[in-house]
Amino acid sequence: MAHNLNFKADGTAAFVAVGEVAWHGLGTYVEQALTAEEAIKLGGLDFDVMKKSISVSGGKKIDGYFATERQDTKDVLGIVSKDYQIVQNSEVFGFFDPLIDRAEAIYQTAGALGKGEKIFITAKLPADILVKGETVENYLLLSSGHDGKSAIQIGFTSIRVVCNNTLNMALNGLKNKITILHFKNAQQKLETASKVMGMASKYTTELAPILNRMAEVKITDEKLREYFVEVLKPAKELIDKETLETKYSTRFIKTIDEVMAFAHNHPTQQSKEAKGTVWGAYNAISGYYGYLKNYKSQEDKMNDLYFKQGAKKIEQAFELAKEMV
Repeated sequence: MAHNLNFKADGTAAFVAVGEVAWHGLGTYVEQALTAEEAIKLGGLDFDVMKKSISVSGGKKIDGYFATERQDTKDVLGIVSKDYQIVQNSEVFGFFDPLIDRAEAIYQTAGALGKGEKIFITAKLPADILVKGETVENYLLLSSGHDGKSAIQIGFTSIRVVCNNTLNMALNGLKNKITILHFKNAQQKLETASKVMGMASKYTTELAPILNRMAEVKITDEKLREYFVEVLKPAKELIDKETLETKYSTRFIKTIDEVMAFAHNHPTQQSKEAKGTVWGAYNAISGYYGYLKNYKSQEDKMNDLYFKQGAKKIEQAFELAKEMV
């Protein structure tokens, strides 16, 4: 299944969201902000994981390695070393407790992927950014796993309310994404939460004027195409040995044409702040990854936008746009 969502015992997908129905149309939707208890239950995250010893034929145990077993379904989620510390789903939510208690964040989505080996949570942060009257909301994404490969990862994402476009920004010099090894200590949770909120404050303060400036600077179609080529060009360029000119594939040129069309015609690009501006050019890159690019699955799309090439390209687009203003 393309969405790769886990399914609960009652047949519903292990996914919950506030408000708008997700692209896959599965899961549970609510109107009000989610509490931790609601997000855990409705998102299908109300299960524990334990380490179980591994044996080979004949019953001999494999020293130093264990299987992580989901307790309600008995599914094996991964193989881990003896030093691996399981962090239960409820404990991952505990990371947010200091924020929730001060009404500084609310849960927006939560879900489990595969057999439950990966989970994700998004929380709404309080300080929205205004770009020439358009709201860019701050969200905090937290992903974790029980497969022995996935640390707890926390990163910021911005979504324009008017177009629901996902933006993934990494400001130069800002630590907008952190990785946390598995832990249980409450004090560590408080310290980490403080780090994240400190990041959010700096992120919001420094990002807003940059985005507003982008919305003020006009860009010609010629420069717009050059911008798209620079951001999206393949890592290895094709050079014609006779002319020494860079040659791009027909497929790449088609991609650039599609992004140009998106920048000119998509409904999200029609506001005066976006149309013909550097802000619109940057937003068209995030639009390419959010709307135009084909992915094998929605999980691939999410991973790409938050952690892989999509995230890197959107960051590159942001840095280049900053240079243009």
